[in-house]
Amino acid sequence: MADQEVFAALARIEQRQAAYEQVAHSILDMMAVHNEKLDAILEAAMGKPGPSPVAEALAAILVATQEQTRLLSDLPSALAVTIREEMQRELEAEGYETEPAVPGAFDDQDDGDQAGDRH
Repeated sequence: MADQEVFAALARIEQRQAAYEQVAHSILDMMAVHNEKLDAILEAAMGKPGPSPVAEALAAILVATQEQTRLLSDLPSALAVTIREEMQRELEAEGYETEPAVPGAFDDQDDGDQAGDRH
């Protein structure tokens, strides 16, 4: 019996050793991958930076914002023309005849009436 117990104990030890070897190989493989990633990070950190895509994106946003600002600044005059044309069509549809205003007829005139003095 003593021999069988020794053989069984040796078999268990060999199984554990095989399992430990598998774990050790897995750890070594993980460490190798980890080292490769660290090497890539170090290489990237040591290199000179290239052009930033952020600057290009910000430039595109700036151009779009400037275009929107231009369109918004043109909006009041475009609305005035549209309203004027629509009113003209409505008046003509109702049978009224209109004539164009004399240039400058509706410009602010200096008659002593200031914007803050109007009631």
